[in-house]
Amino acid sequence: MPTELNSSSSSEEQQFGLNQINKIPEYYSTERAFFNFEANSFERTYPYVYDGSNWQISLPNMNSDSKVMSSLLAARKFVVRIGILYEHKSTTKMFYGSGFLLTDRFVLTCAHNFDVVEWGKEKVPHSKINICCCDPANESLFSLSNPSPLLIEAKLICRGLYKDKMSDYDYTQSSTTDLALLELSKPATHLEKNECFNPKLTSSSFLSNSYPINSKLYLIGYNGELQDIDDLMPYKYLNDFNNLSVDKLNLYHNVNDKSVSVGRLINSLITDQYSAHNCTTLPGSSGSLMIDPTGKFIGVHIGVTNSRRGKTDEIFFTKETFNKFIPIYSKEFRAFIDETILSTIHNDTLSKNWKYVSTQDMDD
Repeated sequence: MPTELNSSSSSEEQQFGLNQINKIPEYYSTERAFFNFEANSFERTYPYVYDGSNWQISLPNMNSDSKVMSSLLAARKFVVRIGILYEHKSTTKMFYGSGFLLTDRFVLTCAHNFDVVEWGKEKVPHSKINICCCDPANESLFSLSNPSPLLIEAKLICRGLYKDKMSDYDYTQSSTTDLALLELSKPATHLEKNECFNPKLTSSSFLSNSYPINSKLYLIGYNGELQDIDDLMPYKYLNDFNNLSVDKLNLYHNVNDKSVSVGRLINSLITDQYSAHNCTTLPGSSGSLMIDPTGKFIGVHIGVTNSRRGKTDEIFFTKETFNKFIPIYSKEFRAFIDETILSTIHNDTLSKNWKYVSTQDMDD
């Protein structure tokens, strides 16, 4: 797998050399690769740059849209990586997901991240949940033998809606509202006390909640590492597939880094419980934020799960398949806000930020 030493881009290497010469503070940069569907090829873009005190973002071909840039940077600090541990006798397995902090104590993510897994004939629920706010959040931080002190343990408050009646031993079905709420054992220290994620919604947002097909979308979350040669098969339609390797794909995606993927809306947001997009993802991105070009939060990425029970791996989109997300405008999401978020998190600022969603007629 790529390491911090061999995954640098040439521009980063040049910057490091200049820093050494000029004795200026070292800059750290991470990127999120995305697929250019029009060119049917890989591209690398959208770097985050850290100068030791501030984050900056450079978005090419954006006509210097400062509103989008500021929205992405503002949302970025709320994104976390989630490690979900399963134990069976002497065997352990760790799965990964993404999520985002609604406040310094609560995380919104996907219900299917906590599906029961099957070991032989036994159904085994998760045994522990940790979240990490670091960037990058390497899998080594979640080590069982030497866990990072930066990890924060979390407990699962709710999966899906009340009507879904999901237990620890249930799988997420297509009819389930694929949302979950976690509570941290202690506050995330990089947020101010009672600081809240602001979806930047207004009552007028609902007058234009139908985005045109092919609208640009931004996804902020984590990518996990690919391990096997079989993981390359979903990319077989790419022009440069013959030159692709697992290591190269992990390098293109800058696995373990919190970053931005750019894609397009595939279908309408008006009535669908789930909508489709083609932002690039790898396993572990379920629970990422979806943001539109105006900087408004519009949904949670849930991925497309495969048919193998007990697995939460995502099917990577090809010419036939795309990723899915649950739009905040859907009645299921609005019901989850009322039933779980607002009823659990008693915070005036959060209630104010989300009230335009929760107070809408559920039959819209």
